Amino acid sequence: MDSPDQSFVKNFGPIHVPHKYEAKASLQDNVVYALAQLEYATAPEVAAKLAKFEPQTDLAVHQKNAEEMLRYLFKTGRIKGDDNENNRQYNLSKILTQNSGKADALF
Repeated sequence: MDSPDQSFVKNFGPIHVPHKYEAKASLQDNVVYALAQLEYATAPEVAAKLAKFEPQTDLAVHQKNAEEMLRYLFKTGRIKGDDNENNRQYNLSKILTQNSGKADALF
């Protein structure tokens, strides 16, 4: 049985980005992987990327899955997106450039 903390982390914690696409992985993992490959993308763009990984699945199915999963992840605050609700562009908020400054000595 999950503790309340484990349940919270599962629903609202940081997203794990898989290192590769796997057809047998969860829908969330595959949508997150596709979004990570694109960096910034709309649901149709994520669906098109999923279709490249799984061409045997109908594009309409990928579109529905991508829209639902991205909307859920956005509403729970696990991914970011812009304010255009009709054609929202999502992203994972990854840090793409290293810090250019230096840290002060601790002691």
